Amino acid sequence: MRSVLYRFPDLRQFEQIVCDPEDGDLELGLPAGEVVADGEWVLAIFELGEGRRATSAAACACVSPEGARLTFEPRDWRRLARFAQAEATRSTPAGAAARPRATGEVRPAAAPGDQGAGPASSPPRLRGRGARVLVVDDDPDVREMLSAMLAAVELAVVAVGSAEEALERVRGAAFHLVILDWHLPKMTGIELCRTLRQEPELRDLPVLFLTTNACSQDMAHAFASGADDYMVKPFRAPELGARLFSLLRRTGRGAA
Repeated sequence: MRSVLYRFPDLRQFEQIVCDPEDGDLELGLPAGEVVADGEWVLAIFELGEGRRATSAAACACVSPEGARLTFEPRDWRRLARFAQAEATRSTPAGAAARPRATGEVRPAAAPGDQGAGPASSPPRLRGRGARVLVVDDDPDVREMLSAMLAAVELAVVAVGSAEEALERVRGAAFHLVILDWHLPKMTGIELCRTLRQEPELRDLPVLFLTTNACSQDMAHAFASGADDYMVKPFRAPELGARLFSLLRRTGRGAA
């Protein structure tokens, strides 16, 4: 899936756009030089402020005679707004009046390569204290590997082998993120993702597909079903970690 990069040197401008969208439209015009196809799903990446703190969200392109725009799902737009508010609070100079934070909002964690997240002598480390992740994969070796990898960065991991068990788990306890395989024994990962998006209490739960399906059509299908991110197996552990913490940061569960 292609990415589209937005740069906002003025953090307040980004905050104003996502926290008070014009006419309630959850969409943005394309940056100069970017070209998209109508109906194409892309990953919108936002670099904010002088330190270029980054976050991302999936969006669907809409091309009309008035120009091309990217349209965002309400849940993704809300995450962008929370991220903007948290970053604005973080960047408030010492001694200045701090802006009130949204309910339940915490300072987002820095992803690898982020700048401005703390003193140079104390680089940020990814930590997931308190965040609960559900791994859904029918391969026990994959479940074991992911569980060990995520536990090493202090994420609380529950691993299951079917979509049916995953539904039972998320309906019975709070989770902050789901890592989901496409190919499952009965209900597929796509069907599970659609089911989550149809349930009011679960529709904002971030979902990252981790699958062997590599074609762009499958990626588009996953995002259209409500996925927040998509990675192909085999994967690189640092990239998976960066994407997981990007999603957790947008939900207020990432911690450095």
